[in-house]
Amino acid sequence: MFKAIKKAIEKFIGKLAKESEKSFGNEKLDCCTLDRPKSPNK
Repeated sequence: MFKAIKKAIEKFIGKLAKESEKSFGNEKLDCCTLDRPKSPNK
């Protein structure tokens, strides 16, 4: 029973991680870089 619950939680966390990666990429989340376009001067 606990294995089934653990598997379901791992599956959920995996899906959550993939969606976060799509939205934010692989970079460290930083308040200075969120919602700001990348500047070509940097």
